[in-house]
This record gives sequence, structure tokens and C-alpha cells, in this order.
Amino acid sequence: MSFSFKQFHIDDAHCAMKVGTDGVLLGAWANVCEADRILDVGCGSGLIALMAAQRNRAARVVGVELDAAAAADALANVQHSPFVANVEIVCADVLQYAADCGLAFDSILSNPPYHEESLLPPASQRAKARHTQGGGLTFAALLRVVEHLLTPANPKATFSAILPMSAVAGFVAMAAVHGLQLTRRTDVVTRKGRPCKRVLLEFCRTPQSLVHTTLCLVGDDGARAEAYADLCKDFYL
Repeated sequence: MSFSFKQFHIDDAHCAMKVGTDGVLLGAWANVCEADRILDVGCGSGLIALMAAQRNRAARVVGVELDAAAAADALANVQHSPFVANVEIVCADVLQYAADCGLAFDSILSNPPYHEESLLPPASQRAKARHTQGGGLTFAALLRVVEHLLTPANPKATFSAILPMSAVAGFVAMAAVHGLQLTRRTDVVTRKGRPCKRVLLEFCRTPQSLVHTTLCLVGDDGARAEAYADLCKDFYL
């Protein structure tokens, strides 16, 4: 499948996890505009990395992806975008990358694996992309990477992720163990009054007052809600 955004195109034909609302939300919501270096952990097709590059044209953006086929899609998408000079795609285990790269990042983003139940999907590529078991990136491993790579000297350095509501409490508690404090949270609901299924989270090293908001995706008229449309106005056609 392929998707056209205002300033770039995404082909995710070889990616286990396709372009979806979660990635677009995170790419539009995350705090990247003051960062010098941005890291997308598990970048898949390169969507979030390209969104970050569009939002901050002065930054150096690195997308790390373990799956070779997905990394190839990401590289092709970057090469055909206006941001080829700003985005690097690395096909590697992010744990090894963190140990070897010698870099620090002011903004780290991830749309991580989150299905922790024991029943994995049959395709191993999809299992790795969406599950924290069966060879995928665990929450604990992700948070170790963030703790290691988030710029320690920058009080504005942030880590942002999108998770299902059911995983939030455990993830926030685990993040605190790694010295990461929740500073911003947006609960995503399909329609007003519906239960929250996805949550956008932002962490930093320095404790701050939590900013907690709710984002509704669909308005009463069935179209994109005003706040959602405004958040993504620079990307959706």
C-alpha cells in the first residue's frame, strides 16, 4: 500500500505494520521542534521520522529498524522525499545501536510493540513488529535505550510514545525506574463519550507538572474533529 501526505509519500509494501492513525498522531504530537537530533525507534516505513524531519528541518533524524524489508521501504521513502539530507535510516537492533552509536538525542519517539499476551500472530514479521514477546522489542528494552540515548544535559529532551490505554499504567511505572517522568499525556478517543483506547505520552528526566488532555478524532458530523484536523493539518491531504 502507499499513502501520499502533503510533502512526502509512504510505500509500506514490505512493512509488517502499515501506516495508521497511531503513527500519524505521534508524529504530529511529539515535541520535536527544538531538537537537534531526533531518534525514531522501530521506524517501520519511515513515516514518523519523515514527519519529524518536516516539522524540524534543522534537525538530524535517525530511524532505526530491525526488519530489513521494512528498513528498505523506509530508505526508499526517505530517498524520494524532500528530507533525504536530514534523515538517516539504520537497519539494526536498536539495543546494539544504542551501545555503539556514541550519540545523544533531544527527542526520541516510538510507536512500540504493545501486545503482551501470549498468543502471538502467526507471521513472525508481524509478531516482532507488534508484540513485546517472540523476538520483538520489549517495553523494558525500549526504556533502557531511551535512558541511555536521551540527552542528559538538555532539560527539554523528551521521549514520546503512543500506547493502548491498558498498557499505560505499567509503562509509566517502568519509565520512572529509568529516571523518566511523565510530563504530558493525551487520551485519544474516537468520539466524545467513547472509552479511551490509545494514549500519547511524553516523558523527560526532570519532574514537571503533568499536562493531561483528551483528543477526539471524529466530530458529531462524522468528519475529523477540529482539534484532530488542526493537529495533522500539515500532513493529511
